[in-house]
Amino acid sequence: MRTPDVSGAMLPAIRDGSSLHTALDLGYRQVLLERGSLLAMLGPLASAAKQGIAIFVNLDAVEGLAPDAAALAFLATDLGFSGVVSVKPHALRDASRFRLRTVQRIHAIDSTGLETGLNGIVSPAPYAIAIAPAVALPFVMPAIRAVTNIPVWGTGFVASMEQAVNVLTAGATIVSSTRVDVWQQFARVPVP
Repeated sequence: MRTPDVSGAMLPAIRDGSSLHTALDLGYRQVLLERGSLLAMLGPLASAAKQGIAIFVNLDAVEGLAPDAAALAFLATDLGFSGVVSVKPHALRDASRFRLRTVQRIHAIDSTGLETGLNGIVSPAPYAIAIAPAVALPFVMPAIRAVTNIPVWGTGFVASMEQAVNVLTAGATIVSSTRVDVWQQFARVPVP
């Protein structure tokens, strides 16, 4: 299988300080705080953001963070984070007011979930939509492109480089994984 240009296409999904440091040591310039405690990682995350690392936060799963205006202002203004991921349209609309990049997660576990998610894309349009699980993307991308041209991220259940490449080959601009071995393989891909 030919590997597509994957430079910048991996978004390490981190859960703790150790995984954050690993992603940064591998040279990644963007991360997704997918789970874990925001408070436990506040210092290292804020430091990374000040160094120009794009930090995205999963509003639906990170502990210590309510998806309200005060929390969004804190992420954007005080911490300098780049964006948020959520399935909740109201949280995304509020986040866009703080100039956070919004990524609307759509659960594509069946055709109804995909259709409901695509019909519920927020306004203003999100920065990207994240399809979960990512491994479904090769099967659902035609339905997505029939509705929108918004950039697509693949998130969830990416456990190998082959799966990640399949997601990118299907048309995703970003693929996310919690697997350090997958991050390492992407970090070794030469940048053209």
